[in-house]
Amino acid sequence: MSQPGGGGFASAFRTGTIAGLVVIVVVGAALGAYVATGNRLPGQGRTDSGRVLIVTGVPDENGDLVAQVIADVEATDASAPPVVFSVDPTSAVTIVGTSYGHLRDAYPFGGGARVSEAYARLNGGVTLPYIDFGPTALAEAVKAAGGVNLELPSAINVFDGEALYTFPAGAVLVDAEEFRAILNGVAYLPDAERRDVLAQAAERVTALIAGYPGGLGSAINAGTVTTDLGADDVATFVTRLTQAR
Repeated sequence: MSQPGGGGFASAFRTGTIAGLVVIVVVGAALGAYVATGNRLPGQGRTDSGRVLIVTGVPDENGDLVAQVIADVEATDASAPPVVFSVDPTSAVTIVGTSYGHLRDAYPFGGGARVSEAYARLNGGVTLPYIDFGPTALAEAVKAAGGVNLELPSAINVFDGEALYTFPAGAVLVDAEEFRAILNGVAYLPDAERRDVLAQAAERVTALIAGYPGGLGSAINAGTVTTDLGADDVATFVTRLTQAR
């Protein structure tokens, strides 16, 4: 004979336990899927810092923030200079869920993370860890460095809607706004010259990250730089860049 109320309690206990287990399984599966797609939970970070995609977001001629400088940087040894490969931001690639078709256009839809995903589809490789070097961080780094040195193969004249920028062929030292103007202006250069300037820009941005004022971690904490690397691996990557130079 059952006790009065005993069956109800036991049933409720069993139901509550099962429901709790279902919630744990569902949440666990969701978190697993979240991480499996390349996302990171708070406090987590990727540890593969030997090769990193540096993505620099700069407004284009229309004022839209796009990836203007993309550098695939391999830095596995502090005793050897990093290998900086300039990635063409106008490379044709599908930006999933959008009507856009160039690598640079992935930036407004998720910053450096989305550019890294698109780059993986472009080259058929793995999704690299990224450092998203936004316009505020870029401006601070350029100012602290006293400007950006470039060797222009041809004169560049570009109007950004407010001002006309004119740069002669040869060596130039530019501030952040002028750097932006040059990045917008290279689109009108012959392809070989455009690639040459973009390669220089990739090298300069990598150097700016290595010498970021107050350390790159300060910019990450301020939110002007984002990354999916853990703090220790950011430090390791930057150390490799600085010691090899």
